[in-house]
Amino acid sequence: MRFKLSSFILLVCSQLLSVATSEAGISVTDNRGRVIDIAQPARRVIALSPHITENLFAIGAGDYISGVVSHSDYPAEALNIPVIGDSQSFNLEAIIALKPDLVVAWAGGNPHLPLQRLEQMGIPVYYSDPKVFSDIPYNLRALGQLLQLPEAEHQATLFEERLQTLQQQYSGRTRLRVFYQLWNQPLMTVNQGQMVSQVIRLCGGENLFAGHREAIPRLGVESVLLTDPQVILTGRNLPDGWEQQWQAWPTLSATRDGQFYRLNEDLLYRPTMRLLDGAQQMCEVLQQARMVVESQ
Repeated sequence: MRFKLSSFILLVCSQLLSVATSEAGISVTDNRGRVIDIAQPARRVIALSPHITENLFAIGAGDYISGVVSHSDYPAEALNIPVIGDSQSFNLEAIIALKPDLVVAWAGGNPHLPLQRLEQMGIPVYYSDPKVFSDIPYNLRALGQLLQLPEAEHQATLFEERLQTLQQQYSGRTRLRVFYQLWNQPLMTVNQGQMVSQVIRLCGGENLFAGHREAIPRLGVESVLLTDPQVILTGRNLPDGWEQQWQAWPTLSATRDGQFYRLNEDLLYRPTMRLLDGAQQMCEVLQQARMVVESQ
């Protein structure tokens, strides 16, 4: 009898706790350190960056996205969602007309004044701004809480496990001097604050301009020559023949060994689950380059 009574008490307590949690609503902290409180799971969400749209789909929230910004092109289903502008200039009236119960904003890219107006109208705004690898699963879990979708935890764990595997696989490899060419005219690269730079480090490379003060440094050719990169990487967006400017310098290590590679930049520039697909691609390329260097 005592056992049954104890079990009954535990059951009642758990039900009371469930009710209390439900009555208290949902509370998460965003990437700006702000606490976001909503009374019930969000079901009409506006995504103000392509990476946000992609992350929402990853956790199973595609059916709850009411509006997106331009270039929200992954997965393909995202192309069917109404576009309310772009990341820098979105239509506030269109957002309000969609009657969202949650706006997910890009802290590093969206203008703040329109977002403040939405908050003043009582629309919750969660700021997403992943800066490091761990921010990606954090955002997946936070969005999962706001929408009460259990798939978020599964996806976040998959990301962490795959990241750990890559870290273990490449952490002890010979480090390579890497120049990532973001653009050619003007010559541009990335500093350590950009995700692509962190992928270079993950794969056993050294971003030669990681310590630059500017997020997207503009360089002279002489600056690159002085660092003597062993590998030069770029995305598919550069025009054909991009490597010819470096072939004019035959003593450059990358030129001497023919170490020029194109990568799929779509997998490297967005802080989403697919970033690790880009990391896998880069790690394999750098390993190929490493084998050439180590054979000399």
